Amino acid sequence: MHQPFVTFEYAGKECGPRLKAGKYIGFIRYEGITIEILPKLFNVDQADEAFRHLLWWLHYCRNIRFPFTDLLSDAERVDDFPEALIGYFARDAYSLVTTQPYHQYEETTEVLPYLRGRLNTQEYIRESLSRGYWQQLVCDHEPFLYNNRLNQIIKYVTRRLSGLCRFPDTYRWLEKILFALDEVDDVPVNARDCDRIHLSRFYAEYEICLDMCRFFLADSYLNRQEAHQRHFCFLLPMEYVFEDFIAGVSQMHFSDRFIVQSQAKDWLTDQRVFQIRNDLLLTQRNTRKQMIVDTKYKRRDQSSNDAKQGISQTDLYQMVSYSLRRATDQVLLLYPCAYGKVPSPPARFTVSSDLLNIKALNLRAVEIDITGNSREEMIHQVKQQLNTAFMSQNTD
Repeated sequence: MHQPFVTFEYAGKECGPRLKAGKYIGFIRYEGITIEILPKLFNVDQADEAFRHLLWWLHYCRNIRFPFTDLLSDAERVDDFPEALIGYFARDAYSLVTTQPYHQYEETTEVLPYLRGRLNTQEYIRESLSRGYWQQLVCDHEPFLYNNRLNQIIKYVTRRLSGLCRFPDTYRWLEKILFALDEVDDVPVNARDCDRIHLSRFYAEYEICLDMCRFFLADSYLNRQEAHQRHFCFLLPMEYVFEDFIAGVSQMHFSDRFIVQSQAKDWLTDQRVFQIRNDLLLTQRNTRKQMIVDTKYKRRDQSSNDAKQGISQTDLYQMVSYSLRRATDQVLLLYPCAYGKVPSPPARFTVSSDLLNIKALNLRAVEIDITGNSREEMIHQVKQQLNTAFMSQNTD
């Protein structure tokens, strides 16, 4: 079966086979073996910093639903990322089921010797009267149940994770949850069951727990087909994380100056074919002037004799098409900088044509550092770098 996450390559007689990750980051655990796929901004010995930064980036993402963004403080380490996720769920779920047990009115149909709720006339005629059991009433009622769907979801996820965790302390937390939910039925559930749960404001604290259950039940993370879980994976396309992170920071900190549109769509041709989609489209609120921002999750391979300054020719073609369609001369390419490195100087290109009403298209490529010693430090310098990039682009 084909999988797009990692490929096996032969690196020569001395190195032998090696794994090469694609655009995904995260981890794959199979039968006790964990493969960690780090962002290309980090070296192989910087897994702790890599996963810490991943949590920081996801905190500002708007389209990626990840309920573990507040998992760690800046002082804590991520020695085992899968165990950190399981442990966070275990502690949060145990606190909820013991301090605020969830009860819910759930509609059920039951055969009773007395009327409770309302009589289900159709079922009563079919199941009771037609067989001469007139005294058996088929009733629809809504008892206040502890054995409800939400608790069944929590118990199911807990039992599956108890077979995956490796830390004794995490296992004990999971066992405590199963003990507290002993009266709840063991029934199989899936991510769609989480979507059917509607929490009242009295149980708002369960929202994060429900999001975590949905996360673990998603097809990419747990294999529901196996009775004994043997693998657990969490993989995200890093190019989408980078794009969503930049969009989230821009919407949060620059919406007073710009109308920030993420994934702005349009058609390249007048015949409404060949659709374009801009990562970010910034419109100045006072002048209505637009700027196209495109995120490129790749390393700029620069050398002293490279006139292209690490910019792909395909990317340049793409940006020229975008600027022509949007009728703007401002295009900004954003690249991430490697951890611990100083961003390279910006690269600038102009495209002139007699067909253009403007003097020239201004294309600028800028590297930004999206890492730091703390979340506050990281977001502060990202804001400063984006502010410089946005302002420099508009003053060209």
